[in-house]
Amino acid sequence: MSKYNIEYITTNNNLKTIRVNNFFLHSKYNPIQEAKRIVEKEFEPNFVHVVFGYGLGYIIDELNRKLRKNGKLIVIDPLFKEFKGEVIANTLSFTLIEEVKSEVIEEALATNLANLSTQVKVICSPNYDKILREEYLVVLETIKTVQRLHQIGENTSRQFSLDWQENYVHNILHSYMNHSLIELEKLYDCPIIVISGGPSLKKQILKVKEIKDNIITIASGSTINSLLHHGIEPDYVISIDGGIANYNHFKEISNIKSQLIFGFSSHYKIQEIFSNEKYALLDIGDSEFQNYLKNVFSLEVPLIAGGASVANFAFTVACYMTSGPIAIIGQDLAYTDNKSHEDSNKHFIEVDEAYKKSRGMFEITGYYNDKVLTDYAFLLMKKDFERLNRHIQHPSPIFNCTEGGAKIEGMEQIPFTEFCNLYIIGETNNKVNVRSKPNSKNSDFFIEKMQAEIAIYNNIIGEIQVGLAKLNNNKSNVIFEKSVLRELDKIDKLIKKYKEKTAMNHIFDPITMDVLRNYAPVPNESSQAAYERAFNQNKELYSRLLEAFKISRQYVSDVIKNTNKLM
Repeated sequence: MSKYNIEYITTNNNLKTIRVNNFFLHSKYNPIQEAKRIVEKEFEPNFVHVVFGYGLGYIIDELNRKLRKNGKLIVIDPLFKEFKGEVIANTLSFTLIEEVKSEVIEEALATNLANLSTQVKVICSPNYDKILREEYLVVLETIKTVQRLHQIGENTSRQFSLDWQENYVHNILHSYMNHSLIELEKLYDCPIIVISGGPSLKKQILKVKEIKDNIITIASGSTINSLLHHGIEPDYVISIDGGIANYNHFKEISNIKSQLIFGFSSHYKIQEIFSNEKYALLDIGDSEFQNYLKNVFSLEVPLIAGGASVANFAFTVACYMTSGPIAIIGQDLAYTDNKSHEDSNKHFIEVDEAYKKSRGMFEITGYYNDKVLTDYAFLLMKKDFERLNRHIQHPSPIFNCTEGGAKIEGMEQIPFTEFCNLYIIGETNNKVNVRSKPNSKNSDFFIEKMQAEIAIYNNIIGEIQVGLAKLNNNKSNVIFEKSVLRELDKIDKLIKKYKEKTAMNHIFDPITMDVLRNYAPVPNESSQAAYERAFNQNKELYSRLLEAFKISRQYVSDVIKNTNKLM
């Protein structure tokens, strides 16, 4: 029996309204006028609108009239299936969510929020918050979380875009000189342990030392130092982070047998100083850069799904390398026992009240269904683990064996000793000692390609300078002259033509965010205002592109100088 008492009522003007558990979802007098008033009050231009409550669709119909052709609308209504035969909306041009699940709402927002935008407007249809109070609170909390995570992503992109560009350019050389992760694809069928540096790692250190010769171990970034402190040399260490702090974790490491798996975002000096075998990978979002490497240098580098943390990449790399079972340990994603990391980790911090406040910490469900302290940076990593685990098709079991910290929803949990007893049987596991063949590629070929890239940059830089000069000399204050439009169009075509022949990558990200966000048209805009907006948008775009191409040209020049030293 349904817990909802639903009544359909005809209004005085012969429209339908609806009453659920004695709450009206629309006006009992004039639902259309009510919808117009709500939309007029709540509508925000250029925002993603999330409406909690479809009802009979009056608000949705009115909102769709207000939205531009590219307007984004998400409707969440657990009661929708109850009303299907009665809906009146003229269009279904929106994303409909019928069950309130955080991960579904998160994915819908990710699809609709371009360039890490946080612009979301929530509209609660009348009385839905009274009928579905708990569900509405979940919706609000989920949207707040997505906004905070997008803000973290934007801040990271702005902080590191130049570092990433420099690293990507330098790591072309390191990829050319070394190996691709493709060489390790499904090489193993033995267990792989993915080791991170959370506070709970201390629980498993002794067991790792005991069984390390019968498994493959992958250390996540700076965790290498904790393992070396305890006398453990992992089989592989993975490096993704591009900041100087990450390089500092590696610069004093020497005389170990571990092999390096590196992303193109990894600080390039780590690859310079790491003496053992090195294998390159690309982030799943780098398909254009992957084509560039293939077309220009004949390099095949795989796209690997990752996330906010090197540990996210370590997890998917493990799935890529083995068909056997996988355990993750030390992945607290929380401040277990008021600690940031395992005690020997160079990042270790003892958490006090001031630090809790500065990080905006809060409680979430823990590994043992208790409450643990985390922050939004850890939460982003946790959600990335949950997303990856949902989508990865792995032939063997995957376990979270951290035995502490936050619960990774959807990932099975067992104690680490139980994992070892089940899957590690003496020396019977197929652990292969990998030593790839030496890479004997020609430095002259590489330098020739890099010099050709500098010639492309010179060409584009010259055209942008001409375009900016013509833009600044435009005589009208309401319309662009045809010569200006032709020159800007020429620049756009030139950049598009050579995009797959240059290493231009994440340096574009902050430019794209600002240029697309900051110059949206406004309602009832005058011709002069529209011109000024378009003029300023184009001036910012091409001025910043000019600087970006100059910076990238210098990075390529630096790599050419380093080539003969390193090859």
